[in-house]
Amino acid sequence: MNITFFKGIATGIILSLPFGPVGLYCMEKTLTEGKKDGFSTALGMVTSDVVYGLIAFFFINQAEEFILRYELFFKGLVGLCLVILGIKKLRTPVVIKKPTKINKYNIQNYFSGFFLSVINVTGIVTIIFIYTLLSVVGDADNYLLLAGGIGTAGVISWFINVQVLTYFKRFVTDDLLIKLSKISSFIILTFGIIALGYIIVSLI
Repeated sequence: MNITFFKGIATGIILSLPFGPVGLYCMEKTLTEGKKDGFSTALGMVTSDVVYGLIAFFFINQAEEFILRYELFFKGLVGLCLVILGIKKLRTPVVIKKPTKINKYNIQNYFSGFFLSVINVTGIVTIIFIYTLLSVVGDADNYLLLAGGIGTAGVISWFINVQVLTYFKRFVTDDLLIKLSKISSFIILTFGIIALGYIIVSLI
């Protein structure tokens, strides 16, 4: 198989590490609302990774220049959305859902994961950095393999993450899950405040 696919796999694995506010949001969804909700949210994030992976691949120089030019605007947008999400989740009572066979909100979770991830346009810089390390730029004719690798790695990585979280969830009480949900909401809010603080300091 073409080496470009494996470069995509490596990129997807790095991007799917459960760090950062969106990854934390997917984990919190899994613990409080079930693995279907958590996984569908994660799929939205993976879709965003694939889209930005292709954008970074085709417009690597232009994308980096555009992002750096409007970096403060994008960071401010991300920060504002995270603050709103954090406050909303802190003010909303946590309800531990029991698993159901059919969940009409899965598509809503997918788009919420996609939206939260896609507004973080500065993430393209991370992808560009990964591409530079993996020497992806020279693989111009294999962009579909690259996108396939990113998507495959993202789906598999988050499937494993969700299964692991679901397994350990059985050993955790509902009260502890509620506390963990509130902590994750506070961390998401903190990410947003830090991002907005960075904007204010930069403008001073």
